[in-house]
Amino acid sequence: MTYTVFARKYRPQTFEEVVGQEATVTTLRNAIAQGRVAHAYLFAGPRGVGKTSIARILAKCLNCQQGTTDSPCDKCDSCRCISEGRDLDVIEIDGASNRSIDDVRTLRENVKYLPSRSRHKVYIIDEAHMLTKEAFNALLKTLEEPPPHVKFFFATTAPNKLPETILSRCQRFDFKNISLGDIVNRLQQITKKEGIKADEEALRAIARYARGGLRDSQSLLDQLWAFSEDTVTVADVQGLLGAVPEEGVSALVERFIQKDAPGALKIVNETLKEGKDWATFIDQTLWYLRDLLVVSTCGYDQGLLENPWREAHLLKTQSQALSQETLMAMIQTLTEVKRKARDDFQQRVFLEMAVVKLATMDFRPLSEVLSRLEELEKRASAVGYRQSAMESSDRVAGTVPVAGRPANKNPLTQSMDSKTSQPLQTENQGPPPKDIGEVWTQVLERLHREKLSTWSYLKEGRLRQDGEQELVLEFPRDRPFPKKYLETNAQERTVVEEYLADVLGWRPRLKFTLYERVVPSEATPKDALVEKKVAGATPDKGLAEKAVDLFNGQIQK
Repeated sequence: MTYTVFARKYRPQTFEEVVGQEATVTTLRNAIAQGRVAHAYLFAGPRGVGKTSIARILAKCLNCQQGTTDSPCDKCDSCRCISEGRDLDVIEIDGASNRSIDDVRTLRENVKYLPSRSRHKVYIIDEAHMLTKEAFNALLKTLEEPPPHVKFFFATTAPNKLPETILSRCQRFDFKNISLGDIVNRLQQITKKEGIKADEEALRAIARYARGGLRDSQSLLDQLWAFSEDTVTVADVQGLLGAVPEEGVSALVERFIQKDAPGALKIVNETLKEGKDWATFIDQTLWYLRDLLVVSTCGYDQGLLENPWREAHLLKTQSQALSQETLMAMIQTLTEVKRKARDDFQQRVFLEMAVVKLATMDFRPLSEVLSRLEELEKRASAVGYRQSAMESSDRVAGTVPVAGRPANKNPLTQSMDSKTSQPLQTENQGPPPKDIGEVWTQVLERLHREKLSTWSYLKEGRLRQDGEQELVLEFPRDRPFPKKYLETNAQERTVVEEYLADVLGWRPRLKFTLYERVVPSEATPKDALVEKKVAGATPDKGLAEKAVDLFNGQIQK
């Protein structure tokens, strides 16, 4: 006789045998008992959790020869044919293979005919999300108002891909992943019936790798029975799945704690050389870090660990060495690497990059970073306050340098440190300006680099000093716009004062005036104009020498 795999041999045949879907089973049994079975159901959830099995059980409940019941006999010809998938009135359709509008048109024509021998004609459409949009549209009217003898059961792993018009016409049941304990109990029942020797820890390892899918766990147990010689052990599970022993995972995390990147890379290299699967390795590391996070958050003895056989002392020690923020950052990094490397041929490179990053990056808690920022802000505020106080005292004592004049020395400030008693300067300021003209030149150069629009109307101004703390900015009388603009625009005036303060090292009080521009005319001899500009020059010099002095030039022969 042909061999039947565990996933088919131990498929649930009644509601009592269904594992982990209590809410769905209760609702359907009550609907059958009350005679309120809907015409269309949608069973949505991950793979291997019982969607198609419950659809078949519900079909047997409706068509059992002993009558409509929530506990079918599973012995009559109708129940046995449905279980074996050969009943003429229970049609199972693969949505991936029969997804076109023509297939739906054929279905729509066939629903008009009465069932051959049963009370209801049942359509079980598996992987329903694979149907095309046109096929769904062709099915809408039939699904909303089917003949009274027709029932539709849809099963899908991606309900989000179904149109809203289909979802609104069905009663939806969301199937959940089956718990670790339920899977282990089911595997123990199978091993007892089949006479298989298996360690309980091995069964738990199988349940963990199944990730909530009962069918996957049954298939894996079937495979391990053929793989192991006598007893199914954890080593058999790891060897078949290409998994890394727990010692290797804990050693890798220890390298992260010790900031030992070379050691971490060696562990990865040895693991991959042994033929272990990189994705399984990342999964194991992720779940190990998850257990560390659980221990760090609520302790070891709360029954929340993914692997309760891990060494308690080691988990507690490592969880104390890594903060919760660090553990979450590590989990996020590995998850991102696995997602990026899934469709790439250089998975090893991505894995090694992640390992080096986790072994070298200094993960600091957000609270620590914020506290350090606050401390730096307090220090900066204190330094700024002391600097302002020193400048104020220097102004009172008369030690603040005024452009073009040396600072007065005060005995009270001579003993202060030279670094703190100097006026504040910007990074690119350079040496203090020699006179007020050089101050204005530096300001205009900076404005030309940083605020060209301001420089465009200030370039014709000239600066002179009026008192110790006051400066006067003069503009030509025939161009009064800059003066009026600065007097009425406080924001722009503040910008000019700040630029002057950066160059001077102290903030001046600024005033604005107009001056008469000297324009040469034909009536004024050029020699007289030059004589006027070089007033104060040596009288015995000739006109050429005076021009050289005025324009800082030289005479070319």
